[in-house]
Amino acid sequence: MEARGGRSGPPVTEIEGVDSVGVVGAGTMGAGIAQSLALAGFQVTLYDVSEQVLDAAEERIQRGLERFEQPRAFSLIRKSTQLRKLGDCDAVIEAAVEALAVKRDLFTQLDRFLDPPKLLATNTSSLSIGKIASATENPDRVAGMHFFNPPTVMRLVEVVRAEHTSEDAVQLAFKLARALGKTPVRCKDTPGFIANRVARPFYLTGMRLLEEGRGSPALIDRALKEVGGFRMGPFELIDLIGLEVNLTITKSIWEQLGRPERLKPRRVQEILAERGCRGRKNACGFYVYGENPPGTLNGDLEELVPDMGGRPLPAVEIVRAVVGSVIDEAKLAAQEGVAVPPDIDTAMKLGLNWPRGPFEWERELAR
Repeated sequence: MEARGGRSGPPVTEIEGVDSVGVVGAGTMGAGIAQSLALAGFQVTLYDVSEQVLDAAEERIQRGLERFEQPRAFSLIRKSTQLRKLGDCDAVIEAAVEALAVKRDLFTQLDRFLDPPKLLATNTSSLSIGKIASATENPDRVAGMHFFNPPTVMRLVEVVRAEHTSEDAVQLAFKLARALGKTPVRCKDTPGFIANRVARPFYLTGMRLLEEGRGSPALIDRALKEVGGFRMGPFELIDLIGLEVNLTITKSIWEQLGRPERLKPRRVQEILAERGCRGRKNACGFYVYGENPPGTLNGDLEELVPDMGGRPLPAVEIVRAVVGSVIDEAKLAAQEGVAVPPDIDTAMKLGLNWPRGPFEWERELAR
């Protein structure tokens, strides 16, 4: 079959009335989304205020398409520093900086440039879709499409419906995600959506066990991997994400949900972040990297947690504690109407590469 734009490739999902998609923001996420769209055969207009950022994105996309053995798809990409150029697109996905004021300004302009009912989607991971949509005169066509990094590989897209989002906008976002070969899940416009919220106890319970002397980071990580089947333990994952990034997300969700005790940030992470420990990116997190042997702990932990590992739990109990707290959060989210249990399970498996979703875990532990 010949795909859109004359590119040879696998069949693409046709969406009536959508042949061209604009992407706002040419950073890592925006470039990845643009590449995914081109691979699916859509004409893409990639916007950013910076020519330098656009040029870097163009090179990244070209390399990515070559790795997918679809270099001809690059002809479907256009770049622009003029936002009004996106007015000719059939839909727009925004992936700009994670700042509410910036996104509201962008959506005010996009709402003027694109005629309704064209879809306006935001890739925000932590901001309210409703607050972004309220900057437009047509909030019914604004939905969340939260991709996961890297968007060229990760299969999950959280499709977020705000108070005024129409069912037509939700359905179009679903179709667009599926056209990219992704698995969309539906969720309500609440702090952290599904994956970021339900994942909080994975990190927080691990750090609580550390602070209570129930295990070192290495012991806890090893238990979650060897007994729980997770690819990475909570401390390894925090270091990979970045302590300050993970902490910012935790604080945001905690604040927006009314500061529940169960989601309160842990002091050990706050102090390490204050001391400039950012994880792998600067070779210092819960572990230290560089020339140190793998698994070398940050020496500051001996000061911060004097009883570290003094009363260690068996590996199976560590897994039960961490997974149990995740299950509890997932059940709360389901009760609050954030998402249905099957979508929560799907989000955690595809968005975080977990071996099971929390409701699947609950059934497993009940046996």
